[in-house]
Amino acid sequence: MERFGENWRDHDKKIFSAWERIGNDEDLLLLVGDLSWAVRLGEAQADLDRIAAMKGTKIILKGNHDYWWQSAAKMRRALHLSIHIIQGDSLIINRVAVAGTRGWVCPNDSYFEAHDQKIYEREVGRLKLALDSLKGREADFDFLIVALHYPPTNNKHEASGFTELIDDYGADACVYGHLHGSEAIQAALTGRRGKTWHYLVSADSVDFTPLEIKRDCRTGV
Repeated sequence: MERFGENWRDHDKKIFSAWERIGNDEDLLLLVGDLSWAVRLGEAQADLDRIAAMKGTKIILKGNHDYWWQSAAKMRRALHLSIHIIQGDSLIINRVAVAGTRGWVCPNDSYFEAHDQKIYEREVGRLKLALDSLKGREADFDFLIVALHYPPTNNKHEASGFTELIDDYGADACVYGHLHGSEAIQAALTGRRGKTWHYLVSADSVDFTPLEIKRDCRTGV
């Protein structure tokens, strides 16, 4: 990974060491994609085993480089009991609801092309399904996180189908990754937008240390 910059040297050791230092068994750890360079599920097993050994309950999402990712049924059979997947659906753990999907490049982004429209619309639909799956279960949670791999807006921070759903369902936080490098990180949507606090958690954006998200982020504390 150091080919992407000297700061990436031993990046995995930095991440695992940081979590060993700050994590607890009671924590919920969100890993929002690009988890392994493997191209087959079996090849990713060593990386998944390392994740399984991390403290806490883990929720993982598919990133655009997770070519090893298989169907939800195959994934759940292969994963340790401490690892859960989100794939256009939702989970409630310790009164925290997490709904998510991979996401995609949004319209009017500098990288958006005509062929992206269909995938974008499909991913917006999957996020709606994920959020809809929480209807009738509102009494079971008091904090809602939307988890994506891609950012929920284009690089101009314009509204999108993702942000409309985030607003409509009153998410407390939106967590995403994908963006790397100082320029992209500095230009990313972070902080409060409407009711929702947005967090970019790609490895280099958080200095290879998992970012703590507290429920009192709703008050800005």
